Amino acid sequence: MSLALRMGRTLSELRQSMTASEMLMWIEYDRISPVGDIRGDIQAAQIVSAVYGSQGAKVPLSDAILQWGGEEQQTEKDPFAGLEEALTEATK
Repeated sequence: MSLALRMGRTLSELRQSMTASEMLMWIEYDRISPVGDIRGDIQAAQIVSAVYGSQGAKVPLSDAILQWGGEEQQTEKDPFAGLEEALTEATK
């Protein structure tokens, strides 16, 4: 979904025009340089941490970053798990 939003395309358009191998490359790129809104949240947290740091308070980045979804976010899971299979099924 994040990729579709960033590219200004619908999921249907991505399914029709993007190969599974290209999608896997985007997934790997996202791990290095986040494509979604999390990147903006990390950047905002860095600013918050720096502002507090300039006033003498130590605020770790993990405490300054926005937490969306409450308890659901605590369990770390692969957001792309099963994506390739879903795309394959959708194109059949």
